[in-house]
Amino acid sequence: MKLRKLIEELNLFQRERVPTEVKILGIATYIQTSSIRRTAKTLSEIHPVSHTAIWKWIKKFEQKLPITVERKQRNLIAIDETVC
Repeated sequence: MKLRKLIEELNLFQRERVPTEVKILGIATYIQTSSIRRTAKTLSEIHPVSHTAIWKWIKKFEQKLPITVERKQRNLIAIDETVC
């Protein structure tokens, strides 16, 4: 099912400060990247939007249709160059 159709069926957004297409793109970008700030930075190229607004869209979407984003764990290795 297309994300746009799904969002329209769920009737998530009552206000239209930000166009629905931008909201849909924001939710789709978040699902792909799992980063609200990165999504906000990307969408700001199209329409001014804050990371708080995106967070609210995602919370509304999750209330109607629970989503899980798989978080990738970063493995960091510390190297001490002074040891011979």
